[in-house]
Formats: sequence, C-alpha cells, structure tokens
Amino acid sequence: MKLIGITGMPGSGKSAITKLAEKYKIVVVSMGDVVRYETLKQGMPLNPENVGNTAVKLREIHGKEAIAVPCLEYIHEKYEDEDFVVIEGIRSIYEVNYLRKNAKLDIIAIHSSPKTRFERLSGRNREDDSNDWNTFVERDERELNFSIGNVISLADYMVVNEGNYMDFMHDLENTFKTIINVN
Repeated sequence: MKLIGITGMPGSGKSAITKLAEKYKIVVVSMGDVVRYETLKQGMPLNPENVGNTAVKLREIHGKEAIAVPCLEYIHEKYEDEDFVVIEGIRSIYEVNYLRKNAKLDIIAIHSSPKTRFERLSGRNREDDSNDWNTFVERDERELNFSIGNVISLADYMVVNEGNYMDFMHDLENTFKTIINVN
C-alpha cells in the first residue's frame, strides 16, 4: 500500500483531492475529520476554538505524531487491501516521519495565499471556520506551531491554487496521476 498525503494551510484547497480520489476509486481518510470526531466525542460543539484545542490535546496525549497514529491504525484496519490511500490534512513533520516509518508515502502540498484562503474560509460556513481575520490568523499560527510549514516546504509535490479552479484541478490531477502511475 502507498499513502498519498495532502497538506496545506486551512482553505488552500486540500479537500479537492476527494474528487480526484473518487474518480480513481481511491479511499480518502481526513485527519481533520479525526479531530472533529474527537471534539464531538468530548461533547463539545464544533467551532474554531474547540477543534483547535482538541488538536492540541491530542498532541499532548499522544505526542507529536498524535493524529497520524489513529489514522494509520484506521487505514490498516479498514483498507489494508487497497493499493493507494489518500490522507488529507497532514499538519506535522512528526506525522510525516511516523507515516514514512510505517508505509510508503508521497506528500502533495497545496498552496494558496492568506488573502485567498481567508476569502474561501469566510464563504464556506463550516462550523470550525471563521470570518474574523484575527481568528483566521490565530488558526494559521496554531497550524504553523504544529510544523505544517515544514511539511509544506519538504513536500514531494507542490500545487498552487490561486486562480482558476479548473486550472488548479488540472494541475492537481496531473500530480495525482504521476504518483499513482496513470497516464
């Protein structure tokens, strides 16, 4: 099995990988969904503060590899026979190192400017998003404290998502096809 890790700052366009994965019949496991699930499991409503605090607590409990550990266990339990599994939302270089110790892994980083990402997040209305610039910046700082900048800078592939959505999807699909060896 080969893992395809997707990283990028909030609102960069990481979830677009889901459409491509469906097209190629590849499973997607979202690290963010794991954190949101843990937040709800603790009886807390989904909002930026609670989800962020849950992510921090998971790292306090399980160490810097926190989200990767349950994700990889879940993948082995549910998808052992798959050739490829996408892990969307890798945020820590420690998660990358843990995954690479235990599986083959390529990382795709999705990049968008803060201004573009803020506009997207303000418009998508997910419970853990904010339309307040200061809250947006706090979330970015929290993500950077998890070492997401290292993951992005050391990614195997980089796809920029600043302009036309169709151009972005074309670039992302070409990168994806390279990894899964499809022409």
